[in-house]
Amino acid sequence: MGLLNANVVFAGFGITPPYVVNSNLTRGSHFEKEILLTRGDPVEDLRIEVSIDVPGANDWISIAQGNSFIMPKGEQKTPMTVLVDVPKNAEFKNYPGYIRVTTYPTGPSKGEGQIAIVLGARIDVNLEVKDIKIFDFTVRKINTYDLEEGHQVLWWFSPGKIKFEMSIENVGNIKAAPTKVRFDIYDSQEKNLLETVEVKKMEKVEPFEIKTITAELPTKLSAGSYWATFQIFKNDEVVNEGKIHLSILPRGTLKPIPKEWYGLEVWIWIVTIGAILALVGLVVWLWHKKKLARTVLAKLVKVKKFFQKT
Repeated sequence: MGLLNANVVFAGFGITPPYVVNSNLTRGSHFEKEILLTRGDPVEDLRIEVSIDVPGANDWISIAQGNSFIMPKGEQKTPMTVLVDVPKNAEFKNYPGYIRVTTYPTGPSKGEGQIAIVLGARIDVNLEVKDIKIFDFTVRKINTYDLEEGHQVLWWFSPGKIKFEMSIENVGNIKAAPTKVRFDIYDSQEKNLLETVEVKKMEKVEPFEIKTITAELPTKLSAGSYWATFQIFKNDEVVNEGKIHLSILPRGTLKPIPKEWYGLEVWIWIVTIGAILALVGLVVWLWHKKKLARTVLAKLVKVKKFFQKT
C-alpha cells in the first residue's frame, strides 16, 4: 500500500474469496478459480495490477484477464479468474505462495496535494500436485421437470423419461459423474411403492469444473401425480438424497403427437419401407446379374468346345 499524486481518493477495496486452494491436482491438470474484486465507490476506472509469487509454480499460474486490466467506472464488482495449468513434468509436492492485487487510479493528477490511496489485497495460494488419480464430486443442486407418459410402439412399450438435472462440481483430478441415480416412486399418498428405476450412464464432468448434467430414467407409470425419493451414488456411497414431486402428463400435453401408424411416426415407416424396397431391389439385381453371368459363361464354354472340335 502506498500514496501517489492523483485527483481521486478511492474507497475500500476487497477480494472474495481471498485464497486459491487445491489439494487434488496432478500432472496435466487444469484448474480455474474465480475471485471477485469489489470496491465501495466506483466513480472512475480503476487499474488493477497483479503479481504472482508462488515459488516453483509461477510459470503455470496466470490471470485470464491479464496481469493488468481495468475495473470499469460504475462497476462495484469485477471477476478475476486465476488459471492453473500443471505441466506434465511438475514435481509432486506442495506449492504455497500468494497473488498480490494492487489498484491504481487511472485519472490524471489535477494539482499538488491531491492524493489517492493505492489499495492492495493478497490472495493466499496453496496448490498440491499428487501422483494419484482422485475420483470425487459434489452435487450442488438438483432439478426435474414434468414429463409425458409412455406409449405403445408395435409390440414394444416406449417408456416416459424422467429428466433429472444435477449440477455437479468435479473436485477430483479425473473426469467424474455419479455412478448411479436411483428413484423409488410412490403414489400421491406416499404409501405404496409403485416403481424403482435407476440409471448408471451419464455425461462426465471435466476435473475442477461445474456442469449441469441430466440423468434420464425410464418409467412405465401412467399419467398422474407421484412422489419419488432419489439417491445419487458415488461408487457405493450415497452422496445426495431427497424427495421430489413427479407430475406425469398425458401424451401430447407437452408437445403435439406426430402423425403415427401403430405407434411409429409416419416418416419412420416411409424411411423403413424405402430401405427395405432398396434392399430387395439390390438382391434381385445381384441375382439377375449372377444368372446373366452364368448364361454368358455357359455360352463361352460351348464356343470353346466348338473350336476344339474343328
